[in-house]
Amino acid sequence: MATIEEIIARLAGLSPQGLEEAQAFVEFLRRKEAQAQRAAWSFDFLENFRDAMPAASRDPGGMEIKVAPAICAGVVRQALWEHPPVSGSATVGYLVPVPIGLHGIKLKFAVGIRDGAELPSDRFVAFRVLVNGWKLWSTVKNTHAWEDHAIEMPQVSSDVARVEFVTDGMGDNRWNWAVWGTPRLEGE
Repeated sequence: MATIEEIIARLAGLSPQGLEEAQAFVEFLRRKEAQAQRAAWSFDFLENFRDAMPAASRDPGGMEIKVAPAICAGVVRQALWEHPPVSGSATVGYLVPVPIGLHGIKLKFAVGIRDGAELPSDRFVAFRVLVNGWKLWSTVKNTHAWEDHAIEMPQVSSDVARVEFVTDGMGDNRWNWAVWGTPRLEGE
């Protein structure tokens, strides 16, 4: 490993163009180190499925919850399958420890209805995300294609956040093959 004095001695013999290139390289190294210090944090919900807390708002009959590949409009993604029960909604909850000082947390995911579902055009599946009991995001959907989302999270740094993924057949759960594609939290 070279000392700072050895590096300075080598720089002293460089041409003006060589010094400019050395300066550019030093700036590159500083940016690289700054990025490493702000190392990105993430929480992958699929990898942590074993710790998930599945539940039904009423009777769980007809509910299917698992992690597996899902095909929506011909595109395959790893996904959380969350077919709602015959009556009420399905919830998959997670307790997520959020590191101290974390900023810019985003929840990234996609929602879809798996290929093969014969969901009529006049029926919808409701998708909701709750954080600490508060609705953060929701939509209704009856098309198969994946829809990607990136939602800013409320400030939950140095806390344990309860994140819940909810699907609801809104009175009719037939063909509600609802899936959450690659859900994860990311922050700096």
